[in-house]
Amino acid sequence: MNDDIELHGRRAIVTGGASGIGKATAFRLAAAGADVVVTDIDEPGGASVAEEIGGTFSMLDVSDPQAWDRVLAAGGPFDIAFLNAGISTYQGLPDDDEHSFDILSDDAYRRIMGINVDGVVFGARAVLPGMIERGGGDIVATASMAGLGPIPMDPVYGLTKHAVVGLVRSLAASFERDPDGPDVCVSAICPGFTDTNIIGDDAKEMIGLLGLDIMSPDHVADVVARSIDERVQGAQWVIWPGTEPHAYEWNPAVDFAPPS
Repeated sequence: MNDDIELHGRRAIVTGGASGIGKATAFRLAAAGADVVVTDIDEPGGASVAEEIGGTFSMLDVSDPQAWDRVLAAGGPFDIAFLNAGISTYQGLPDDDEHSFDILSDDAYRRIMGINVDGVVFGARAVLPGMIERGGGDIVATASMAGLGPIPMDPVYGLTKHAVVGLVRSLAASFERDPDGPDVCVSAICPGFTDTNIIGDDAKEMIGLLGLDIMSPDHVADVVARSIDERVQGAQWVIWPGTEPHAYEWNPAVDFAPPS
């Protein structure tokens, strides 16, 4: 944890801030001096977090572009955007009649795409004009280790997190192409299993049977703060229990290199 990060005078928005990684990050950014706007569809939970950190709360369905317009009009512009809200389906287990991929409903599919993908796209689109006008800013999106590799237990969740990683890499590359342009840094965090509402009791039992650890949201929030402090453009911050978090940067010369 970097206790020296200094965010006084900077305004931050956190989506999915009522619980889990969003809540922990709202506390972390506020402790570093940021003026934090906590957003969530959970009004009591989000308002409680905002009150505890001395920030403000705004109701936000991240999948609704008009809702983003209202939040930006009321509380923007923002220097920091932590685009974190997310859900899972846990539909992909072929031997589980209740959670088999082939019975994933249209509504469930559209809901996860709306929150996990549209929420990041609409969020980035909403905050970028203010950052560009002010000359800089930081966007950090919550992806997952499921955005870097397969996740058989929830293929559509994996799809959404691969999409987040792809968006982050591509937006970052667009800013890198113009060294004289605005100083906007775009990155993603890619945590392993973390103790949030996404992981239900059944999933926790399965993770335990696999011999894997579940991280605390505070540990992940520290890496979010580090990503804002170190500003590695286009990085995917890999966060895994028992290992030092590191910023993975996609390099086509290496990743697409033919085997030696």
